[in-house]
Amino acid sequence: MKQAYGKKKLVEVVPLSIATIEQLERNGDFPKRFYITDRRAAWNADEVEAWLDERQANGPKTLQTFIPPSPKKRGRPPKHAPA
Repeated sequence: MKQAYGKKKLVEVVPLSIATIEQLERNGDFPKRFYITDRRAAWNADEVEAWLDERQANGPKTLQTFIPPSPKKRGRPPKHAPA
């Protein structure tokens, strides 16, 4: 019997967000989903496991990009105390 992952289980198995998975899927870089019902999508567990194995074998060995910390604080400035 084949095993399938729903979205909740897929996010537990693959450490990526659903948005990232959907983008990879649109680009052809992730296994395609299939529909069990009109609204329920699933992914073949064997294909997902094979994708993870391939990424582990052929993925980058080190982090390619470095994002330096922001030099200033973002967001609303704090209120000043009355004088």
